[in-house]
Amino acid sequence: MQKKLHICFFFTTFAAKLYDMKKIFSFVVLSCLSIAIWAQSKNAAYEAYIEQYRQIAIEQQRKHAIPASITMAQAILESAAGKSELAVKANNHFGIKCTSDWPGKTYKYGDNRTNECFRKYADVADSYEDHSLFLKRKHYERLFALSVNDYKNWARGLKDCGYATDPKYPEKLIRIIELYELDKLASDKSLVKSKSDSKKKTFTKEDATNIAFAEQEPVADYTMPAMEDLELFHNHRSGYRNGVRYVVAGPNETYASLALFLNMYERTLRKCNDALDIRELQEGDIVYIYPKKNRAERRYATYYFRGNETAWDIAQKYGIKLKSLYKLNGIPYGTELTTHQRLSLR
Repeated sequence: MQKKLHICFFFTTFAAKLYDMKKIFSFVVLSCLSIAIWAQSKNAAYEAYIEQYRQIAIEQQRKHAIPASITMAQAILESAAGKSELAVKANNHFGIKCTSDWPGKTYKYGDNRTNECFRKYADVADSYEDHSLFLKRKHYERLFALSVNDYKNWARGLKDCGYATDPKYPEKLIRIIELYELDKLASDKSLVKSKSDSKKKTFTKEDATNIAFAEQEPVADYTMPAMEDLELFHNHRSGYRNGVRYVVAGPNETYASLALFLNMYERTLRKCNDALDIRELQEGDIVYIYPKKNRAERRYATYYFRGNETAWDIAQKYGIKLKSLYKLNGIPYGTELTTHQRLSLR
């Protein structure tokens, strides 16, 4: 009888413990679910910020090929969704500091040190544009080999290129992008709409007549902007032509000296400018620091050769590769052009 009582007590105790374990397990599961739900809850301030500035981020993707999702996530993170002091008082949504060549207004703010110099912008759109130009420096060049849809590798690449010191920076960007579905910005209707003009159009006889007449007239030539309108890039005038960054050669400058200044191999710089021969620089020459395009901008469809220049001059003027210029016109590479010859640039 005593043995039976011991057995009964054992099973009763085991059943009680099992019941407690179930309660504990249920509590743990519910706690984890609560934490997960809390962690995934959206911030109303973030959503309002996205709604307010999404079009600017999309425009930057269209203009500079930087993912809108990355731009927006960085802006949210760097500006506390537009609530930071720099964002409110200086329209600086990316925390970009002053540099020696910054010509604009400044704002003193304590970041790592007291009274550090930060850039101040007239409006938020200027801050986004400056952020894009900041990423288009050679230091971040390899990121542009990635697709605008590959936000994960863009986020990791920013960290690898030294954009941020926070080891969790990529994960933070990716978490914001995925929680707020910012990756959908890359396929926003306004981006698709911007390509609609490439679709086929039904032309009338009147259209055909106008086109034929227009092709008889020289297309407007590319005009170099006034020097004072160009951006100062470390004591070199700089700008974009056909979407490609360039600098203007200074006096007594060579490809070798300019390559050293740009931290590039001379051969790479020469290749970007179709100058692998003995060609040397002249003061005022356009020097591209990235590879040129295979065709000119849409507005520069044709060009009439004047005879006082070379095919290389034309390729540099419109930011297209020299071989592409010959290929577009079905001319053997290196053939001399003839005066009044009509050239296709696209």
